[in-house]
Amino acid sequence: MSQPHRPAPPPPPVRKGQVQAFEALGSYKAKRDCELSFEEGDILFVVDRTDANWWQAKIDNKTGYIPSNYVSSDNVKTPIIDAARRGNLELVEECLSAGISVNTLDKSGSSALHAASQGGHVHCVSRLLKEPKIEINLQNKLGDTPLHCAAVRGHVDVVQLLIRQGANATVANRENYTPRQLAKRESVIAAIEEVTVNINHEPLNYDNNEYGIEESEDSDE
Repeated sequence: MSQPHRPAPPPPPVRKGQVQAFEALGSYKAKRDCELSFEEGDILFVVDRTDANWWQAKIDNKTGYIPSNYVSSDNVKTPIIDAARRGNLELVEECLSAGISVNTLDKSGSSALHAASQGGHVHCVSRLLKEPKIEINLQNKLGDTPLHCAAVRGHVDVVQLLIRQGANATVANRENYTPRQLAKRESVIAAIEEVTVNINHEPLNYDNNEYGIEESEDSDE
């Protein structure tokens, strides 16, 4: 690949929410101290594209300039959401440190908190909830909140954590189901009711015969 020849511009300030992930199409060896070296297939977090030829990016906690024609966003998944879905706390941390917004959405309208909650990754959920701008009750295109995702999958620890951190157990999705109504495990139903009662000091007044809690404790269906 041809390399652009011009001095790199001074680094602009990094603003959260404007960072994008790009995949390296080829390997590049830095020629100057202000540049970054990277290998083909690496994921680089681009923080500024003011100059058409040289972009400011981050990788491995290093910041520098890269030739823009060496990277592409065509095949890159939303990294913070993909990391949360797989329970990769290290990559979640890297994304947040690079300036990726904690409320970044994928095509379904889901955030990293949706992904981590659905996967039952308590460590990732806990880390995401530490972000001051986290939208804990964000609804995706189906109307599901992270609490819906955790409840339907039977992740008791995540359900308890979300509610204790302010998740609203009464939000209904587009099919008019609340997290409690989607839950099939008795332990999840009990957790929603117990934690909510402890926080609000009043019962939810659900009818246990209404929602099919006869499913076994181990049911994922």
